[in-house]
Amino acid sequence: MKRYLYIIYVFILVEFTSCFQEDEPVPPYVSPSGVTTNVAGMGPSYGTQWYYDLGTDSFVKVVDRESWDLAFQCGDNEYHIFTNLAKRMSAANTGTTNFDAVTSATGLTFRFDRSEGYIDSLAIGDWGIFSGGNAVSHNNVYVVDRGITTLGVDIGKKKMQVLDLTGGIYQIRVANLDGTNDQILSIAKDPDHSFVHLSLNGAGSVVNVEPDKYDWDLLFTQYTAKVEQEGTGIIEDYSVNGVLLNPYQVRIAHDFTKPFTDIVYSDLTTYTWSTLWDAIGYDWKYYDFDAMVYVIEPGRTYIVQSVEGDYYKLRFTSFTNDLGEKGYPTFELAKF
Repeated sequence: MKRYLYIIYVFILVEFTSCFQEDEPVPPYVSPSGVTTNVAGMGPSYGTQWYYDLGTDSFVKVVDRESWDLAFQCGDNEYHIFTNLAKRMSAANTGTTNFDAVTSATGLTFRFDRSEGYIDSLAIGDWGIFSGGNAVSHNNVYVVDRGITTLGVDIGKKKMQVLDLTGGIYQIRVANLDGTNDQILSIAKDPDHSFVHLSLNGAGSVVNVEPDKYDWDLLFTQYTAKVEQEGTGIIEDYSVNGVLLNPYQVRIAHDFTKPFTDIVYSDLTTYTWSTLWDAIGYDWKYYDFDAMVYVIEPGRTYIVQSVEGDYYKLRFTSFTNDLGEKGYPTFELAKF
């Protein structure tokens, strides 16, 4: 009897399930004709910085974000010094010119550079008087907070005094706060780069970070930005993950109204263009706390004029890889 009932049960189950259509496999997403797809594989720790060239649709260099601390401008009429915002670096002006007297960071007010690239809002700021390609220093001593590692560990602090800029060569003095490892370093401008980078590891050294300024357009990286908290309106310095522009001849515009495929060359004359470093930025995505996933903002297209003067349209399609891991910004690109 039990065997008979089991046969009836199986028969009914087969008949019942046969009423439903079988699931059709979902085909993988394919970019529209003339559109290419690429991904910057920074990874969940955001430990690398990816330099991207629009003309070749390729990443021309990947560097460890902890490999450098300070970036020195290389232009003939430039003399400013930037900190590494990928590491949350900041600096404080002690207000004294006595290098040996600075032994602590207690009571100092630290500032972050602005991610827009504003030179009037730098943490180190106008360290001297610039004239005729050279700069005479005010000799103020700065305490530089070297930020944090990818694991969130404080790297430590140094004291620094910019001595001068003469004949395209910066001279700085750096030491530990206790006065040990006191060094005078020379950093020569390089006209083929927007910046020359310095690492404060050990005795300090110039390090090769960015590609030639003619060879890249966008930098995929973590950086520190002014972010307004939802609900409170409070603005704080917060680590974000996004895209910065090459400050040499790259500019962008937004088109958040037209569909990506409908944007054409004749639209270029209607746009407002920006050269702010974070004009693409990070807010092309947001984190859905309910679903616990990153979501791409729909309908956001970025128009980029490259170093070579060509025009491209770009949109993001994902911030995670196939395993659901964050730190893999994926984007589509089409040349006009």
